[in-house]
Amino acid sequence: MADTALEYLAGSPVRPATLAALQDHGRLPLRGLDDRISASRRTLKRTLRALESRGWIRASNGTYECTALGACILAAYEDFRERERIAERLRPFLEHTPATAFDIDIDALTDASVVAQTDGPTAFVDTLLDIRTDTDRLREYVPFLLLDSVRQLADRVDDSQSAPDVTLVVRTDAPPQSSPEYADCFETLIEAPSVDVRRNPDGPRIGFGVADGHAFLGAADENGMPNALLTGESADLVEWVECRFEAIRAAAEPIDRV
Repeated sequence: MADTALEYLAGSPVRPATLAALQDHGRLPLRGLDDRISASRRTLKRTLRALESRGWIRASNGTYECTALGACILAAYEDFRERERIAERLRPFLEHTPATAFDIDIDALTDASVVAQTDGPTAFVDTLLDIRTDTDRLREYVPFLLLDSVRQLADRVDDSQSAPDVTLVVRTDAPPQSSPEYADCFETLIEAPSVDVRRNPDGPRIGFGVADGHAFLGAADENGMPNALLTGESADLVEWVECRFEAIRAAAEPIDRV
């Protein structure tokens, strides 16, 4: 039994399936397991011997039952597999994000989704623009605002009837290849009474924010450009982003209106 419990169960789908069948249906004979598990009789017998040797099942009078130990091991295995599935689904974001910058538990990401480069060259920006559309309250940290973003926010705050309450923290107010239009839109944000713009040059390279209870986080590629966007509305994720944002905002300096 050199394998760990996780390694052993992951080695064949027959193993967790056998444990699950016994846990769900109680005591079963070999024939009853045969009817429920897709495996040869030989494989099933070998699996039962191994599970019994580990103390996960118990044999009695030609029948088998799951032990409390087996139930605990199966629950831990299924929990790992579920967390693994979440991580794999969010891989485009997670694999480009340092663990030190995103230390939230994977359970908080159950309802999260990711928009990646494979979804289209403008999918990242389009999704972010959609999230900000019609939002009443926005708290966002960004290494730098893209032109589409600063244009959208400038248009929103220019409309006094629907101007949102916005707090922005940027790492730099002048992204690479910024244009006169960018400068004008950024100035509009700084001058808007409903907008608080701050600069934190020591901020991380991962952007994040909350728009009306909808959290979003962006990962960058090796060139610092947007690569994947994770979004979600779980209370734990929103709380994590808001706490992270407040820490970044507290260390930032206001950009004065001109």
